[in-house]
Amino acid sequence: MGKLSSKSQRQYFEGPDGVQGNNNTSVFYGKGRWGVKGRDDQGQYQFVSLDNIINQFMVVYVGEEKMIGSARKTDVAFHAQRGLSELSYDTLSQDASLSFVVPPSLTFPLPPNYVNYTKICWIDDAGIERIIYPTTKTSNPNQLQQNADGSFKYETNTWKNPATGLYEEYGINASSKTSADGSFENQTPLRRYRYETRVDVTGATRVNPGNGNNNTNYLFYSPNFSDGMQMLFHGTHADIKVGQTVLGPGIPKNTTVASVYETTTGNYRGTSISMTNPEYEADQLLDSPTGTAGRPANVMQKNTQVIIVDLNRESEAWNKYRAHTSTTNTDDYEDNTRWYNDGERYGLDPQHAQANGSYYIDNNTGQIHFNSFISGKTVIIHYITDNLEGVGVQKVHKFAEDAMYKYIAHAILSGKAGIPEYQVNRLKKEKFAAIRQAKLRLSNLKLGELTQTLRGKSKHIKH
Repeated sequence: MGKLSSKSQRQYFEGPDGVQGNNNTSVFYGKGRWGVKGRDDQGQYQFVSLDNIINQFMVVYVGEEKMIGSARKTDVAFHAQRGLSELSYDTLSQDASLSFVVPPSLTFPLPPNYVNYTKICWIDDAGIERIIYPTTKTSNPNQLQQNADGSFKYETNTWKNPATGLYEEYGINASSKTSADGSFENQTPLRRYRYETRVDVTGATRVNPGNGNNNTNYLFYSPNFSDGMQMLFHGTHADIKVGQTVLGPGIPKNTTVASVYETTTGNYRGTSISMTNPEYEADQLLDSPTGTAGRPANVMQKNTQVIIVDLNRESEAWNKYRAHTSTTNTDDYEDNTRWYNDGERYGLDPQHAQANGSYYIDNNTGQIHFNSFISGKTVIIHYITDNLEGVGVQKVHKFAEDAMYKYIAHAILSGKAGIPEYQVNRLKKEKFAAIRQAKLRLSNLKLGELTQTLRGKSKHIKH
């Protein structure tokens, strides 16, 4: 049921800041959910909140001498959320969208409330959406690392933890196994990653190992450095990037590279990094930091490894797709190189007969992969969501309000024992009829707009 706001018409049109035309809404993300902050009621009369639907259903449909004799409000709320999800997929016209600039990596994560896409496009200089069509000719499969003889690689790193006296496995595929002699083998093959740096620790102790020219690879951490945790390597490691995961003996989980710089003096001349992790960051925010939380333990051992890796997996197919530049995407529509064989392309595939680039979605990693033509362009993804992620913004269009009531009533009674089958079937028919009516209303067909479109059908179409 709709109810007008208590605001005056001037307050409605001018909004909270008293200036008509300003955007008075802002989106926030907190506690794992999206929400809207500072929203006024402009245009909101066309919707009804999910809370109101639940409360009104309990009042009208549940009780003595009513359709449903008894029902818990938690059950009604569950079926209401399921109904909102189902209607969102193919009935409601609430289209979610996200705009972003395609980075040099040519990948971008799917929106946090993404279920499926309806359209992906990039914006040209005139602000027109150029639709990008998906490619089905490539993918990003799970590619494994192989040795020279073709066999798969496995993690083989173990170290003796001085705190327990037991051997432990460490690395990308580290397990929780321990033993007195390290007699266990990793069972998971290593995946292929875009960047993976392994540095052997050859020094026997962590304190002043001597001149870097004689000690080529060594890990050093300093809990006393004012600029945080550091690793100093002798030699250059160009593949180390900010944000990569750092793995090694005694290094806490979720430790990542915070910065990369070059050291030109001292015992370690070459690549150096600073590190961070959530535990360390939280400790630094305390009034009196412990100075030890989140830092590597003082357990450096000879003949171990430090592994710095970008855990985004990469296959040869994706690597070639990203690097390839198609000349057909850069030709002008009017030049002769594009249409040099006009009339002779009998086998042209229509899905590739466009010049807007291509993409594919890797649902396993939650990434959209673009080809090189779209690098640096502003892309918009229009997508479907279940509309359940909002904080206080779960709402249903009034055209679909009756469909929600019919959906909830059918769902509750079909799950109850002892309900006559004819009653369940009647509610099922009413539910489908209400959903069909909601689809027709939300299709937003206007006679004047449709007539104007159909007027063009009287023109002679040349073949």
